[in-house]
Amino acid sequence: MRGTLVLLLCLLCVTMVRAQPALEGVLVETYYVSDANDATDVIGGGVPDGSVTYRIFLDLCDGCGLRAIYADANHALSLTSTAPFFNHADRGRSFGHQINNTALGEGTVALDSYMSLGRASTLRLGIPKADDPDGSSVGGTNNDGGSAAISGGLLVNGTAEMGLPLTTSDGLVPLGGQPAVPPSFLVSGDDLDAVFRDETTAGEFVSTDTRIACATPGVQGATPDNLVLIAQLTTTGGLEFRLNVEIEKPDGTVQKYVAPGDTLLLGEEQSGLLVYPPDCGCTDPDFLEYDPAAGCDDGSCATAIVFGCLDPSACNFSSTANFNVPQLCCYSISDCNGLDPYLVCPTIGIEERSPAELLLTPNPTHGQVRISGADRVGASLMIEVMDASGRSLHRQPAQVLPDGSLDADLSGLADGAYMIVLHGGTGRAAARVLKL
Repeated sequence: MRGTLVLLLCLLCVTMVRAQPALEGVLVETYYVSDANDATDVIGGGVPDGSVTYRIFLDLCDGCGLRAIYADANHALSLTSTAPFFNHADRGRSFGHQINNTALGEGTVALDSYMSLGRASTLRLGIPKADDPDGSSVGGTNNDGGSAAISGGLLVNGTAEMGLPLTTSDGLVPLGGQPAVPPSFLVSGDDLDAVFRDETTAGEFVSTDTRIACATPGVQGATPDNLVLIAQLTTTGGLEFRLNVEIEKPDGTVQKYVAPGDTLLLGEEQSGLLVYPPDCGCTDPDFLEYDPAAGCDDGSCATAIVFGCLDPSACNFSSTANFNVPQLCCYSISDCNGLDPYLVCPTIGIEERSPAELLLTPNPTHGQVRISGADRVGASLMIEVMDASGRSLHRQPAQVLPDGSLDADLSGLADGAYMIVLHGGTGRAAARVLKL
């Protein structure tokens, strides 16, 4: 019986345990909000007043690495804004690792728009400002751009909208042993330079043929949460994106995550996290309202999942369950999915003798019960007491009295309905009793 309980629990575990996702989240950070002073930058051509610089990070599982950002015929890649992206006049680059590290403190170079596989310059990785332990090298007195009339340098705006100001934290850390260029970095398909190069004026990159990739084991982040920078975008307009990514797991397998709504192919998994602004819904898989395509939680999770057998023809049909587990259904002694039918359905296969054959007195009882007709089950009896759900509460040998009866003591049990089962050499017999 103990083995049956273990099997039952294992069946539940198979249903309930879900593999840890390789993509755990997407962070869109407001990196900086430009002001009128920044618009005077004489080196970069001036970033428009009110421009917002966003950084997009993928939150990967421990040991996971980003292998690619991609688009294909089934899954478009789009980065769009209602206004042009800001690209530095003479030092803008399409990829973060191409930004000259020595230029980050020169005017508005640090606000350039680009794609990335983790890097924010030739010598730095991009991380969220809140995780940056080494201060700033791009804002305020560390910045030598702008007009001579501005004292204290550029990138000094401290509006609360962007969290930590760039004078305090710049979200840039040394490579820490990672190569300056992602391993075997390869770009193919549509030209990103048409959107993210010097002085380019464009507000969107939409493609069905792009691949920004690197070799195994992929790119990992420099934070304990394994956050990898994939884009920095500066614009005065609203931001929208749809992304598709390949992530290498610690075991070497590669998982593809795609934005919802497209054709889903073998080996691909939809993730609402890859759409911005996100479509919200129930994000907790333990609720019936769970939406795997939801990118944020809107509080719609209302009905907790209760596992059980929902087949009315099964002997253990559960009226309180709302999520069917066919492996838990039991129909007969020979059709019980490997479970013990006497545990799952206490009455199945048990010969419930008529009161004249197996009589319990008194019934209801306050404790002591006389079982008449026990001798018909055979000698060397085992007596078992089970609750209404089929859980065995007590089992022990019992000797039949000379008159063919035996006694059972239920005084230690709580009030309720129970089943007394006799196991003997000629079979089994059972009868219900009510304890008051």
